[in-house]
Amino acid sequence: MSKIGKDISALGTSVKGFLRGKWKELLLIGVLAVVLLFAISRVFRGNETKTVSTQMTDLEIKVARLLQEIEGVGSAEVIVCETEEGAKNVVIVCDGAKNIRVVMNVREAVAAALNTEEKSIKIYQKK
Repeated sequence: MSKIGKDISALGTSVKGFLRGKWKELLLIGVLAVVLLFAISRVFRGNETKTVSTQMTDLEIKVARLLQEIEGVGSAEVIVCETEEGAKNVVIVCDGAKNIRVVMNVREAVAAALNTEEKSIKIYQKK
């Protein structure tokens, strides 16, 4: 047998000897790695996939059109969320939200149109 063949054979024997004594530790490390990967994937992905609808309801479209008729509002996006108790929470994103008068007019108009309290209406500036 050549010198290279003997070296490869000796290396194989060394590796087998090393693994024979360490197989429990290697198995434990492998299992822990799989569990860790599973846990990380659950944290970043969550348990379920949620779909967010980007379409506005008829009511939201009507409110957005109404708001766009108010001076200074510009374009507006509206989301209306109804609670189980029947209260409405409203989020509005519009161009004119930097102007306090526009914000007050928007809040007042939406409260009247949806018969909800002004404190449940949140208005933000569009980017």
